Amino acid sequence: MKIHFVAFLDILGFKALVDEEVRSGSGEYLEKLLRCHQKCAEIFKSDPNLNIIQFSDSIVISRPYDASHFIPFITSIAEYQRYLLDEQLLCRGGVAVNQHFTNGTFTFSAGLIDAYNVESKSARYPRVVIAPDVIDLIYPSSPPSVEIMKEDDGLYFIDYIGVTKDERPRLLKRAIRNIVNSLKFSDTPSIREKGIWLANYSDAILRTNHTPPKFEGGRIQID
Repeated sequence: MKIHFVAFLDILGFKALVDEEVRSGSGEYLEKLLRCHQKCAEIFKSDPNLNIIQFSDSIVISRPYDASHFIPFITSIAEYQRYLLDEQLLCRGGVAVNQHFTNGTFTFSAGLIDAYNVESKSARYPRVVIAPDVIDLIYPSSPPSVEIMKEDDGLYFIDYIGVTKDERPRLLKRAIRNIVNSLKFSDTPSIREKGIWLANYSDAILRTNHTPPKFEGGRIQID
């Protein structure tokens, strides 16, 4: 096995889309998800050293480790996240560096385990988090590049809105508005927090105004 960059991405809300497709039988959701998988292959095909494995709601992207290819690697991930936004879908994920082997039908990978752990334990919101040891490896003595944001929880993630904000800006803002409005008032806390996080992120980068008020109610007068 050789050292690779490995990204594990998870499309959020996939089960709900599948359930709706089974219920309606319209083919709409199947076509949307198929478009997303085809677009993923298109975005990453320019790098002959890169490997993609897609199954169900999960995508594994890997390439042999070379520090000079880190920015193109994460920029391509940002472009895919943006495409999902345009389709009004979200994903979260993790990026790691470790030993990795795949031959197309068989995968044996410490890097995949690391990236999956980052996705499942740290990402939480619709963001692709870069493992701390990757940041230390690529930027040992300088701040991370502009494609990367640091959140107040100390984690670094790929700034997919910032990277792609000049591409189809009206579509971007419309897609974010629709997604936020569909999530931020959900009765399910885990869904609502994802919508509010996206609202916070959009407001910070695009200067939108999607974040709902945190508190409501009148004042109590104390004599």
